[in-house]
Amino acid sequence: MLMTEHSLHFRRENLSDEVLIDLYKALLKPRMIEEKMLVLLRQGKLAKWFSGIGQEAISVGTAMALHREEYILPMHRNLGVFTVRGIPLNRLFSQFTGKPGGFTKGRDRSFHMGTQEFHIVGMISHLGPQMGVADGVALGNLLKKNPHVTAVFTGDGASSEGDFHESINVAAVWDLPVIFVIENNGYGLSTPSSEQFRCKQFIDKAIGYGIEGVQVDGNNILEVYNTVNELAASMRERPRPIILECMTFRMRGHEEASGTKYVPQELFEMWGKKDPIKTYEEYLLNEGVIDTDFVDRIRAGIKEEIEKGLSIAFAEKEIEPDDARELNDRFAPYDAKPILATSENKSEKRFLDAISDGMKQGMERHPNLVIMGQDIAEYGGAF
Repeated sequence: MLMTEHSLHFRRENLSDEVLIDLYKALLKPRMIEEKMLVLLRQGKLAKWFSGIGQEAISVGTAMALHREEYILPMHRNLGVFTVRGIPLNRLFSQFTGKPGGFTKGRDRSFHMGTQEFHIVGMISHLGPQMGVADGVALGNLLKKNPHVTAVFTGDGASSEGDFHESINVAAVWDLPVIFVIENNGYGLSTPSSEQFRCKQFIDKAIGYGIEGVQVDGNNILEVYNTVNELAASMRERPRPIILECMTFRMRGHEEASGTKYVPQELFEMWGKKDPIKTYEEYLLNEGVIDTDFVDRIRAGIKEEIEKGLSIAFAEKEIEPDDARELNDRFAPYDAKPILATSENKSEKRFLDAISDGMKQGMERHPNLVIMGQDIAEYGGAF
């Protein structure tokens, strides 16, 4: 369901001018980066691009509300997550242009990347599977008694995948502190939401899983930020999953090559009036929090930062094939210590029982090992 209201109603609550300004700068940066990337794409200096124009408030509001040590699993339209976490722009640009300084060292020129340093887990196409990874991160925090929240982004299309349902159900049963951020832009690539599910909205799905569902205007930076802030604070005290449905719209194609011919023009006109940057900037100007000179200075500063980052990325050498490096990057070093059979520890048993004993020994050796399966708790497993 797409929201039909044109104007945004910003409520600052108890936020200081400093926080309001920080949100504005964080919101503006990914937009200006995107505008530059689209120019580079047309110039042939960029291979592909997935645009998040019109949806920046979701990425920025969520990332700004969470603690730096809390993991986020973004999608390919969540550039604001990467910029809010403070990743140097030259590294992002190296990633986008396939240079050695990128996070995937030229193996991918998009957002299929993650970084432990900035607590971001790279996206997994086609988005559903990364929700299960978020469950794992949240479970790890619970077992370690870390009061942390995990946020994972997904969209309309991924909601039709089995991983979507399995991940939310497991999180619900185990009370995992995961915010399932669903960007409801009305389409799964080119398929309208009305052809994907019969419920009115995604928060209705929360009822079936027995968890909370919250809906926000995804173009309203203050509503997203305040809501995530409140939810995360509550979840750190009482761990549990929550579906956060962010109503928004994709102002460009699924990726730049696909176009937008399948989307009615009136939707662009309607949502164009709800542009998250333009409306928030107007709000701050009207409230006297900023002035036009301030806007000009901030834009000039971001532009300079972008150009500097690009100059560093473009100056990098091209990728040179190296078999040893490829293997080392793919396989973690491991010093295997086999336990050889002796007359004292050897016994005859069925292969099935050997597997079971191996898992038991694994749990004895690794106290953080978690095994999931069919009735393996009290029943002991069907085999």
